[in-house]
Amino acid sequence: MREGLPKIEQVKSKTIFIDRLENLEEINNYLKDKDYLVYAITLSAISFGEFSNYHFKLVEDLTELDKIEELRIFDSERELHIWRQSDGKGGSFLKGRLRIDNPEEDESELSYYRDAEQLLFGNKPEHFKEDFTFLKEDRGFGVIVPDSLLSELKDNPRLYLCTRNYLEKWDNGQLSYCDSRFMSIKGGD
Repeated sequence: MREGLPKIEQVKSKTIFIDRLENLEEINNYLKDKDYLVYAITLSAISFGEFSNYHFKLVEDLTELDKIEELRIFDSERELHIWRQSDGKGGSFLKGRLRIDNPEEDESELSYYRDAEQLLFGNKPEHFKEDFTFLKEDRGFGVIVPDSLLSELKDNPRLYLCTRNYLEKWDNGQLSYCDSRFMSIKGGD
């Protein structure tokens, strides 16, 4: 019965908390100049996209912080997670967390984790707009993805979101989930 369960492993990991994000350019301070995937929740859409050369490639243009509800910019080693938080006075602001596995610096701690794959809605590709496809279900649910991910589909028309779920040890020795991050998107086997 235990053969199918994902294994609990350990990795050196570093977490940096961001109290307040004032503009989109600040994102560049936390990421290297390389290619990332993006999960974006805005006022008008939920979609996946890309972040490359410090620029977003999303379904809608992200030029205003007010449109952003949540962003996850990720690759296999790091994730910058940004979300909207109430200021307690009727307004809100963006804050975040950067999680890096196997960081170059030594300011990391050994963390327990368990990797998982989440099935994304959508098995019928429909052109959405230039460089994006809507993967749709018969009942209407679906997800918008960049066309670059379509090569992952191969013979199986399903995509999976690969996540890393971190665990911390409680005083009684029990492990409990404390954080998670997106790592990649892959096609079904």
